[in-house]
Amino acid sequence: MTIPVASHEPAPLSVGETTVQPGSRARLQIDLVELADGAKVRLPVVVINGARRGPRLYLGAAIHGDEVNGVAILSEALAELDPGTLGGSIICVPVQHPLAFYADHRIPLSQFMKSPLDQAPIDAWTCFPGDVRGNLAQIVAASLFGLIRRCSCAIDIHTPTRGGRYVPIAILPSLSLGAAAAAAQWLAEQAATGYIMKTNVGMYVSPGILCVEATKSGVPSFTFEIGEGGHLERAMIDEGARCVRNALIGLGMIAGERRLPATRHVMREFLGIRAQRGGLLYTLVPLGSEVRRGDPLARIVDIFGETVETVLAPEPGVFVRSTTLSTVSTGERVATLGLV
Repeated sequence: MTIPVASHEPAPLSVGETTVQPGSRARLQIDLVELADGAKVRLPVVVINGARRGPRLYLGAAIHGDEVNGVAILSEALAELDPGTLGGSIICVPVQHPLAFYADHRIPLSQFMKSPLDQAPIDAWTCFPGDVRGNLAQIVAASLFGLIRRCSCAIDIHTPTRGGRYVPIAILPSLSLGAAAAAAQWLAEQAATGYIMKTNVGMYVSPGILCVEATKSGVPSFTFEIGEGGHLERAMIDEGARCVRNALIGLGMIAGERRLPATRHVMREFLGIRAQRGGLLYTLVPLGSEVRRGDPLARIVDIFGETVETVLAPEPGVFVRSTTLSTVSTGERVATLGLV
């Protein structure tokens, strides 16, 4: 099998002010920004430098501060790795935005509340390749991009914010990005998440998104969404760790047989479905289900117990993202389908 990403011979790997020798690992802290009291915010980095030739893989999680499942996924997936037998190397940033992580929120609330206009854009995930002289989000993006560009390929792990749950889904960068996008698809197929989104429309393929800009720069990357924000979900952590290990096996970095899911869905577009009425939300189908046009997806019941809306699937597709909130108002998302 030909692996469509660059390989590296074993060699000392310098990250920040630390040099990690082949066959060893290190936990690092890289200065990121300084707060008003002089306290340093530092980026946590795990470097595993293998003793064999192989790719250099970037792994990142929690660029949004409530995406705790991804932090646990990476710690579990990497815990048993032996640098002495690893092919290639790994640069892992388990918390890509420490200030958002401290806030346990999508964004760093203290900075946003202090100066909302100055913090626009606020979401570092949308600010790549970043700007070292920009605002906080742009500085975070630039610091991460400096690490990403040194790698052969990358996986960026996410969850929705609280109130939404995704199936384990690999979302590819724009298909228009040529050979690097094809390599990103290959990497997603190695991870074997069970659900793959291949699209040229929507937020996930917009300029500025981490995996889009990384792939543009020649580092094939995809966005991996799994589970719900704000919760540690044992089943999702296990599933995500399985996918990361699968990718390592597919890249030839570790030995073993990939563990494949029971089903595989490849989709072409997301379709978000929003409430027309307000009330209590009852979801009617299991997450991951295939649905037909007209199938009931959810029921909205007013506070007096009357059904005010039955939400129907407008197209056939796969139920890839559910809303876990107990109530919704008009205009709030109740479900997302992946169209096939």
